[in-house]
Amino acid sequence: MVKSVVVILGSPFPGSSSEIIADLILDKLSTNTWNKSIIDLSKISADALLLRSKDSELDTSIENTVTSDLIISASPTYRATYTGLLKSFFDQLPQDSLIGKFALPIQTGGGPNHALTIEYGMAPMLRSLGASILSSPIYSWGAEWTEDKKPTLSLINKINLSINEINKFVI
Repeated sequence: MVKSVVVILGSPFPGSSSEIIADLILDKLSTNTWNKSIIDLSKISADALLLRSKDSELDTSIENTVTSDLIISASPTYRATYTGLLKSFFDQLPQDSLIGKFALPIQTGGGPNHALTIEYGMAPMLRSLGASILSSPIYSWGAEWTEDKKPTLSLINKINLSINEINKFVI
């Protein structure tokens, strides 16, 4: 049985560290087992996200999210939480629309001191919509990247731990 995964990118900047981590996870998920889609919130109309004006791209993104088996939510850390882009998007989902779905939160930040931001911000937000949060969310900071933006062994181990959990519980 093929499952669906949606990655929701909450960074306003293309090629962000959170996007790279999400891409690495998608690369490790078998194409025989997963239908994969990516929602880049920076490409959705600000009017649609903020003013809730009618927008077919936003409607499709919401539909992809609520029908996916796994939601990967990726964001940089701003002011000790996820971005406003991500909040604006998830605010538009109907209450309980993620019941029966698994979610993998990913956040990046400037240092290890914000590692709990997932537990105090993104995970409760996803849980409030009904999602079951995987127990291996990924928080990463600058020391887990090489100078040429490659993940260190520490980050690769976090990614592999999350992949193992996805394969155990979601498939």
